[in-house]
Amino acid sequence: MEKNTGGVSFDIRFIDSSNGSEKYSSVESRRLIGIYDGNWSLEEDGTVNASMVFARRVGDIRSHENLIEKVRGIGENMARVSISECLAVEDEVKVSGWLLADPMSHSGISFLRKVIPTELVVPDSIENNSDDDQKLEIVRLALRVGAVALHCAGLSLEELKESPTESFSPDKVDKFVSRFHGNVDFGSKWREYKKMAKDLTYEEG
Repeated sequence: MEKNTGGVSFDIRFIDSSNGSEKYSSVESRRLIGIYDGNWSLEEDGTVNASMVFARRVGDIRSHENLIEKVRGIGENMARVSISECLAVEDEVKVSGWLLADPMSHSGISFLRKVIPTELVVPDSIENNSDDDQKLEIVRLALRVGAVALHCAGLSLEELKESPTESFSPDKVDKFVSRFHGNVDFGSKWREYKKMAKDLTYEEG
């Protein structure tokens, strides 16, 4: 299984959920949601190619379910993408990320609260394997891309609307992991692996 310590090329696709007849305040305009879109791939230099669809939580897109149907069709409720190529495994490994970004205020200080609950779907061949290295690398990959997604959620609305592809070096991704690891939630099942992945980032940084 590949060890993922490379950079990340992150393709942003912004969907304008406004119907053009409503006016939204600057605060409301920063209420964002996002889902991973498209299978992840790996470049020869170790760079991971991933992508996410972003939308404001207004108009006809007010939930992740609305966004999934907008992207994948009416009746669809899954947002899983394959990450197997990045891990050099034959069995299918999938991930889904449900990004939320909300403007908050505390003690007169305004900030953007960003989280990305993340679901990992692994085959029995990995689930039942006593080798923790496989599980660690899966979490490590998803943590690195998740941290990049959280950084991109903080871009200005104008930048997001341009639907750019943002490229980040391994060192930059390490910094995002150090900053945002607490905001990428894999649930209790994967918590210990996330801690190990975070610690490895510090050791290698």
